[in-house]
Amino acid sequence: MRHILLICLLALPAAASAYDLGEMAEFNDSYKNGRYEDALEGYKKVIAKEPANPWGYYNAGNALFRLGRLGPAVFNYAKAFTLDPRSTDIRANLDFALRQTGQTLVQENVPKTLHYFYYCLSDTELKAAIILLFWLACLIGGAGLLLAGSGPGVLARKVSFSAAGLLLLVLAWMGARQSSTFTDAGVVTKSGGTRMLSGPGENFKTYASAPEGHLVKILDADDENYYEIGLTKEGIKGWALKSEVDRL
Repeated sequence: MRHILLICLLALPAAASAYDLGEMAEFNDSYKNGRYEDALEGYKKVIAKEPANPWGYYNAGNALFRLGRLGPAVFNYAKAFTLDPRSTDIRANLDFALRQTGQTLVQENVPKTLHYFYYCLSDTELKAAIILLFWLACLIGGAGLLLAGSGPGVLARKVSFSAAGLLLLVLAWMGARQSSTFTDAGVVTKSGGTRMLSGPGENFKTYASAPEGHLVKILDADDENYYEIGLTKEGIKGWALKSEVDRL
């Protein structure tokens, strides 16, 4: 059933919301006709022009998956997910691609409904909600002070307190998300995986490897050429070339 679902989703490239529809149709036609490299180049143009548009990444992920480039496909699906975590198409294809590497989008001990609500807003949306609730609490709270003693003043204070309470909840939500799989993360995109060294340089020993397509934590990005990465499930960390790990 999963294979059928993925085939259906891969067969229906999505249109970018703001990109020129004529050009997008051309890219999609290339995809539908099996010219995946041509389609991929087109989707890269969408990404370059609209880096916050999830559908450029999603379509690029589909083309890369068709081309057998699993690591870059996972990266593009994961990038699309961080931008639009509510999309069922993006979720399905990301989960399917992850399963090809022995990973899953939703851990077995986590209820799917809980996972959906945990990620129902993107980081950008959460930050926007924080800003909105902060100013709402301040402005309406100020109005409540100016109208103290009157009916509207009491209502304004109640609304202000409610906004402040929601603000605290969203801040806690944002804090919890800092430890999520997709925060400060990257994907191993090098074919065959990447070496994990004991330090940032070829003079250090290789003591582990991170398979292609695996989600990793970016622990340190200060070195010019290397990331310090961590494999959370395995509990190991090491240094990998930045050219072999794409940061989300």
